[in-house]
Amino acid sequence: MATRALSISRLYGHERDRLRAIARRILGDPVTAEDLVQQAFVNLLGRSSHAEPPPVSQAYITAAVRNLTLNHLRNAKRHGEVALDDAAMAAIPAPVASPEDTVIHRAELRRLLKAIEALPRRRRQVFVLSRLAGLSYAQIAGRMGISRNTVISQIASAMADLDRALG
Repeated sequence: MATRALSISRLYGHERDRLRAIARRILGDPVTAEDLVQQAFVNLLGRSSHAEPPPVSQAYITAAVRNLTLNHLRNAKRHGEVALDDAAMAAIPAPVASPEDTVIHRAELRRLLKAIEALPRRRRQVFVLSRLAGLSYAQIAGRMGISRNTVISQIASAMADLDRALG
């Protein structure tokens, strides 16, 4: 096994640039080409433990990289993937809310905060610790000195109260 891994490592060192060039010619994307070459070698290493592992040869790994590259193209077409370079990504404007959307969202947030404020004290504490502070039910129970089931019950009641308040 160690000898086989060493052979695969040597093959990677000798063939990596040539295989990247093949994948890059097919894809036109050097980053994805590098990823696919690495994936081919990872696959080869993973198959080393099989009863009959594939050969560690230039021909085998070339075919593997070519197949992975073609599969990637096929999947990209099926899923409508679009590759953008760094310049194209930089040209995409960041989504900015319109002034109207900002006013609407702020009003909704004020309504939500008022509804949370109106919850009974313990229910509000449990809700805030869970939903805003991100604590687990067990952490809340330990911090507040109540059972986990009480935490669950308080959160369910808080959600129902907020649903009614925000209608």
